[in-house]
Amino acid sequence: MDAAALRQKVIANNIANVDTPHYKRVEVNFEDAFKAALEKSPNRLVGFRTDNQHFTINGNPNFRDITPAMWRQNDTYSRSDDNNVDMDVEMVELAKNELMMNSLVETLNRKTQRLSAAITGRSQ
Repeated sequence: MDAAALRQKVIANNIANVDTPHYKRVEVNFEDAFKAALEKSPNRLVGFRTDNQHFTINGNPNFRDITPAMWRQNDTYSRSDDNNVDMDVEMVELAKNELMMNSLVETLNRKTQRLSAAITGRSQ
């Protein structure tokens, strides 16, 4: 959720600077760092995967150490003022990030409800 919140701020900043000459758009990448952490985890238990897109089952990395990477996209120029912010791209990224954030919040809410039910002894 922290990465999605950071991505939201970065996209909003890109949109706010759409008319700023020489501004270069910034992107956030958390997924590659997460994948790398999963691949580096110690091989305590190896599970059988039926699909290459499934998570590898081999221990748990320290997820608190995984941080999103921000980078400025300097290699593209879409306008004469040297600004490379494309509003269509930013709006698509904003919508994707909003869907991801909503999904994460819903998952967290369900988990919290299950924990609350377990603590209080009430059924859901």
